Amino acid sequence: MHTYSEEQLTRYFKFLGRPPGPPEQQRDPLSAITLLQVHHMVRVPFESLTLHYSAHRVLSLDPEDLFKKIVVDGRGGYCMEVNTFFGTVLRSLGLAVVSIGARGNTNRGYKGWNHMANIVTIDDKKYLVDVGFGSHGPPYPVLLEDGHEFACIAPARGRLEYKSLDAHTDPDQRVWVFSSKQNESEPWKERYAFVTIEFFPADFEVMNLTTMTARQSYFVQTVMCMRTILDSERARPEGLLILHKDYVRKRIGDRSDILETLKTEEQRVKALETYFGIVLTPEEQRAIRGLASELGRQVVADV
Repeated sequence: MHTYSEEQLTRYFKFLGRPPGPPEQQRDPLSAITLLQVHHMVRVPFESLTLHYSAHRVLSLDPEDLFKKIVVDGRGGYCMEVNTFFGTVLRSLGLAVVSIGARGNTNRGYKGWNHMANIVTIDDKKYLVDVGFGSHGPPYPVLLEDGHEFACIAPARGRLEYKSLDAHTDPDQRVWVFSSKQNESEPWKERYAFVTIEFFPADFEVMNLTTMTARQSYFVQTVMCMRTILDSERARPEGLLILHKDYVRKRIGDRSDILETLKTEEQRVKALETYFGIVLTPEEQRAIRGLASELGRQVVADV
């Protein structure tokens, strides 16, 4: 499997704004990965911008392409991009990592394989590590233990269960199910189901092709960009900063505030720079013209 060089890892740690982690990792690998995941999700946004602001609209899962996109260019990506990158970082640090596929759940039931995450083994225990599931994802490594409940970004909570799905025709089938709820008063919502069978890069290439090209894909339809917010002591995640279509929202705890409503492409491009530090080139800005996702697009009816 591909790994990053020591020089690349050093550049990545500098990009995150924290010192390299191997000595800390050797003392307490779980704490080191937890801290690394949090800092990664603060610095590397979960976003779909290339599908709207590029002429090619193609997302590469090659680890070297991802290193350039994330560390050199300061961008992010959706699940298969950021989890491929983060899994490669963890392997490069000497950790045992298996990349897995998952089925996202919607109001119409579970979809096909459309999500990627990683399983990391530490001291003979397996942990789900997922830096690419957006606002409902777990911000820390999660122990694979049936019935395990855990804190997400407060007051949200998560849960893992090993069980069959309603869609299974064989009642003996079992999968891991990640569920979450935004606060204690809400019911649990199943977010995705996964297995611990290793998926190969070729499997993700097939998954990625559909996700980045299908007209019904959420990422093809939607301009979005989000990152985690840390508390003032930089000790734990406390909220999310989200650009979704035509607004920018900050969510901390149960409070959600619209920071800006976006009516034009110029406003959205400026918002990406202001809130996420992402500067689109003039060529990238022009690439969205004529797409359904373009803000302020004039629709001319047929006569």
